[in-house]
Amino acid sequence: REDTTLVKRAAGGEEAAFEELVRRFGGLVLGLARRKVGREDADDVAQDALLHVWRSLPSLREPQAFIGWLSRLVQNRANRWIHQRSRKLVVLQQARNELLTRAEARSENSSQLETHELVSQLPDEMRLALIWKYVEGLSYDEIGERLSMSFHQVDYLMRRARATPVSYTQ
Repeated sequence: REDTTLVKRAAGGEEAAFEELVRRFGGLVLGLARRKVGREDADDVAQDALLHVWRSLPSLREPQAFIGWLSRLVQNRANRWIHQRSRKLVVLQQARNELLTRAEARSENSSQLETHELVSQLPDEMRLALIWKYVEGLSYDEIGERLSMSFHQVDYLMRRARATPVSYTQ
């Protein structure tokens, strides 16, 4: 009954009531999101779902069914997230394939051995990060997991690697 009263107050636009609902059910929302999309994207999905809850709460016809409605809404937002992400992955894969095709064409004109020699002069972390990014197509987050670094540390490492002067002799 207390939850139903909070739902009615939040549906009426009372922010404090909505904040209390978030405190009570935020763990449920995050848990459902994690189960659906994994840890990496769960916070984003949960935030998106809670924003949608705030906007849609006035249209909830049965406040006593809030938990079921909330659970279904989170699942729907997670499914939408997955669908949008898969579309982005297709586009990214197409772009990656195009870049690889261009790189292969360029490598026909320049010696792969020279490139390998230049990259091999870099410190291990830089060399691995470049190979994982541009050859294997890993994200900064995936590279960070392998190197035990944050996204920002990998970004800094990549910028340093690209800017590091290397010398080669012909």
